Amino acid sequence: MRLDAEMLWTALVPVKASALAKSRLDQDPSIRARLSAAFLTDVLSAMANAAGIGEIVVVTDDADLHLRVGPSVRIHLTGPHGLNPDLSAGLQTIEGPVAVIAADLPCLTAESLTCALQLAEADKRSFVTDAQGLGTTMLFAKDASACVPMFGRRSHARHAQAGYAEIQPDSPANAALLSRARRDVDTALDLWDAARIGVGSATSEALGITPIRAIQQ
Repeated sequence: MRLDAEMLWTALVPVKASALAKSRLDQDPSIRARLSAAFLTDVLSAMANAAGIGEIVVVTDDADLHLRVGPSVRIHLTGPHGLNPDLSAGLQTIEGPVAVIAADLPCLTAESLTCALQLAEADKRSFVTDAQGLGTTMLFAKDASACVPMFGRRSHARHAQAGYAEIQPDSPANAALLSRARRDVDTALDLWDAARIGVGSATSEALGITPIRAIQQ
């Protein structure tokens, strides 16, 4: 499947203030802040190099975030009112196709994101489930006005019940790529699995490991 050359998606990324992010990942707030920043850097890098992304918008309650991201990223300050209300506020500033993408996907690459975008073209609204099959890491809508985010507990079921199609790989190669899009990180065990899959350069530096490598079967 090829990406329509005329279709450009706006990527919408929700980011919590670093002091509040990833409370289950580590007891040390400085470690949590460093890892959260690294995850976001790798996600933004994947977006910047993926085919089909026309604009990147970050919705956040962190007034200083613009100092840590490039000028090509549009910051929309909001909240904190909660994840879904904040995303809804960001969606109101977007027209056309939108891809809501979690900020805690350190395994994401430009190739894996491009794969997800290509597969998302098959439906008006779709989503990528997380590694556990219970949550959602990406939400797609060809019309931003039709995108109603329902992230949180068991968001997989809620998005499916609302009519979003679950994105399925159409080949073993795409299955491997989508595994990178599914691996969100909330706990130390999630982080271990992400390192097993292979993480981006910023997360690698934060962890002191070798950058992205292929999944070992």
